[in-house]
Amino acid sequence: MVISVSNDIPAPFTEHMNELIKIIKINILLFIFFSIIWSFFIEDLISKWLHSIPLSDLSLNLSIYGPYDWIEIQWSTMFLLAIISTMPSISYSLLKFTTIGLLPKEKIWFTVLLIFTLFVIPLILIITWIFFLPNFLSSFDTLSSVEGVGKNYDASAIFKLTLGFSWIFILFSLSSISLGLSRLIGVFDIKNSTMKLKIVTVSCSLVILSLPNEFEGLRIVIALFIIYLSDLVSRTLPSSPLGLRSFNVDDIISSSGECNRIAIVDCNCEGACPKMPENFEKKGIAIPTCKALCLYPQEQNSLLDLVVNYDISSLIITGCDGKPIPSFFQNSLNNHNCNLKGLEWLDSELSSDISWKLNSLEDSYS
Repeated sequence: MVISVSNDIPAPFTEHMNELIKIIKINILLFIFFSIIWSFFIEDLISKWLHSIPLSDLSLNLSIYGPYDWIEIQWSTMFLLAIISTMPSISYSLLKFTTIGLLPKEKIWFTVLLIFTLFVIPLILIITWIFFLPNFLSSFDTLSSVEGVGKNYDASAIFKLTLGFSWIFILFSLSSISLGLSRLIGVFDIKNSTMKLKIVTVSCSLVILSLPNEFEGLRIVIALFIIYLSDLVSRTLPSSPLGLRSFNVDDIISSSGECNRIAIVDCNCEGACPKMPENFEKKGIAIPTCKALCLYPQEQNSLLDLVVNYDISSLIITGCDGKPIPSFFQNSLNNHNCNLKGLEWLDSELSSDISWKLNSLEDSYS
């Protein structure tokens, strides 16, 4: 359990962005490095793979009809192998970047997602390249044989078909990480899905542009299917202890002229406390929700994180007067110069009146 949350020194947003940009630069350089390395071996690898396809007579059946197809195959395969080679570094960098600010369940979830990306996706690609497609093409060669009719296969089309399947798996992996990480750090939520739409649009565009002509007519369907599966994976993220992962907090000027940054905790008190009115939406005030702030350390730590990160100066609890809350929590608030106030709805006979609750909320910060 983290007790000294309020004593931590929060890094400014620009520092986090600089660190993220540094990670992106390092992995771009690694991608370029691996691209150069693979360029020395790519032609032999392609030739060996084509010769591993058990057709009746490779020397007569495999041809390349386009003058630039061979160059296109080499470049596409080189980029594909470079991305796969860079994925371990991307996974480790993202895990190191996010793990400090994650809760235990969130850390486990994101670690599992990265392990899936790091090991399962490359394993699927290996099975696809070495076992599935060669055997599929061999079966097709046997079933489609017609007596007296010669067969010729476009080597570039076969290779592009395999590359297309590879890009599908890789883009599914990257889309899942992008959506999951965005949910994890609160870039978008139920109320604000603008960034999600941008990620979905970019991911769909990448799928449509990266798939070769052999997938013509299926690109949009495949892109939508990948985004749908990626969104399902990202939705398995454990729910936030405070309901939302990001809040919009502004300076609120009280009637006495004081400038405050306010958070009103909608504490359910294990079902005993009346809920906050649904029509209460005060711009610039954070409204986290808790099951029982005095009982669950995870909610206490998350709320302290909110106080520190958003520089909250006034924390208002709806249910009680704040006395049941653990002393370490109250001390942490005092260390951060954050006032604790309780509205004591549990002890009021008028707590079932929505108008009374709205007036109580307004009086608490005005």
